[in-house]
Amino acid sequence: MSLKQETDEAGYTLPLHDVDGFLCHTVISPDIIKGLRQFPFRDDDIMVCSYPKSGCHWTWEIVRMLLEGTTDVVLQEKEDLMMDYQTQEFLDKFPSPRVLNNHVLLRHLNPELFEKKIKIVMAVRNPKDVAVSFYHHHKQFDEYEYKGQFTDYVPMYLDGKVDCGSVFDYTRDWERVIDEHPEHPILLLSYEDMKENLFREVKKIGNFLGKSFEDDFYQKIADKCTFSKMRNRKGAIYKEFKENVFYRKGEVGDWKNWFTVAQSELCDRVCEEKMAGSKIRFRYTLDEK
Repeated sequence: MSLKQETDEAGYTLPLHDVDGFLCHTVISPDIIKGLRQFPFRDDDIMVCSYPKSGCHWTWEIVRMLLEGTTDVVLQEKEDLMMDYQTQEFLDKFPSPRVLNNHVLLRHLNPELFEKKIKIVMAVRNPKDVAVSFYHHHKQFDEYEYKGQFTDYVPMYLDGKVDCGSVFDYTRDWERVIDEHPEHPILLLSYEDMKENLFREVKKIGNFLGKSFEDDFYQKIADKCTFSKMRNRKGAIYKEFKENVFYRKGEVGDWKNWFTVAQSELCDRVCEEKMAGSKIRFRYTLDEK
């Protein structure tokens, strides 16, 4: 493990831990990342996975409501059950079924998850909107001490010199997991699909979890988990930030307000190269299918 100072185009730095080639926030203990290979899964654990800023908070809350069969769940931080943030001893305190979450790669996780058929809900989001959200994330957390501007941030982000590395490498790595383990219960969700029709996606998650509620309950969850309501309800947990860093805008296509034409074209080229052969198609507006 070593501390790295990644540098943007203007020379501003972003401090990150390098844990055997995997970059993470300096508040995360490298020992926790390394210990995930021995993490003792329970048979009924559910795991929500995503690259940062791709809808993990949103998906985690929906899964909780589906498992508990109510929209009146206890107000709780997702970080309480974040595998790459909390110690095993801390996570052991939570009753089953646990809704775990993380932003790591398969190689970091205990392979017994395949033996135990741990259900995985995977969320992906288009890399341009991720870039905008991640930029604000890096600007708002004092620990990063990042002072750069978005125009200089984009190349660093596209090079994977941010937490969890390249969004494209992360996505392809998990896509390979899905392809290589067709028998394993993994549900792939799209942030944009959730924005387009949340009722449909909530019901999809419910079916994946083996639940059979009436449509009106799925609609209640969809209504309770709209971005604006999530922002008002869950965002209150993070009052220490000047800007609601976990629930900022949640829009599809906000990248158009930030990317120059040249930056957008650069992202397209990197995406085409990195995602060659992928079956995943990112949606950059809700008009795209």
